[in-house]
Amino acid sequence: MSESDQPLIAQCPSCQTRFRVGAEQLAVADGRVRCGACLSVFDGRAASVTETSAVADDPIDVLLDEPAPALENPGRAESPVEDIRAEIPTTRREAPEPTYDKPPHPAFLAVAIAAALALLATGILVLQYQAYAHDPVLREAYEIVGVDLPAYRALDAIRVDNATVGERSGGPDDLIVRLDLANTAPRYQRFPTLAVRFYRADGNFLAEQRVEPVDYLPSPTHTRRMTPNRPVAVRLRLDDPGRDAASYSVSLL
Repeated sequence: MSESDQPLIAQCPSCQTRFRVGAEQLAVADGRVRCGACLSVFDGRAASVTETSAVADDPIDVLLDEPAPALENPGRAESPVEDIRAEIPTTRREAPEPTYDKPPHPAFLAVAIAAALALLATGILVLQYQAYAHDPVLREAYEIVGVDLPAYRALDAIRVDNATVGERSGGPDDLIVRLDLANTAPRYQRFPTLAVRFYRADGNFLAEQRVEPVDYLPSPTHTRRMTPNRPVAVRLRLDDPGRDAASYSVSLL
């Protein structure tokens, strides 16, 4: 057998499989052969090796440069590298759209503002309790929120009219003062304590006497509350301060 008839040992550069191939086979396809293991096409002469110990006795058949058999998936590439790339999914995962906090609903804002204003108003009423408790309008606000209020008292709204000193009645030490009390406030309020002060002719203070409502009201069954804008005639029985008393004044307590 001549040297040209001896089979060559070719090694597939893709899968490293070795096989025997004759020189005549290489000449038919200008040296281009197809690996029977991985179907890669390469130059058999350029890929020939001299080692023969690693070649199996039953060599893998060598296919000449003929059309490759149809694959199960015709869209796959010829080389394993291309097949792997073809199997990589091409679907792009869409990035999630950013989410933004929605603004509060207008109704919620309105309720929150109303609650804040109510708390503010309550705080003001608490801080200004002493000043506002006797105000006719603000008392209604206290009553709405359930605050226990003291009796309404507005002495500056009580007017003293027609005060006169009458004749002595009873003993010689008695002195009668008559006057009218009128409540000009818009609310009911209790009758005040009356303080009658006597002065000398030079204007200096002489004496003072106080009379409680139970003592000067027309009758024991008379109401203890003054009705707005309804004058009440009262009669004060006082101890005579003596002949030094030249004038007097009536104050409300």
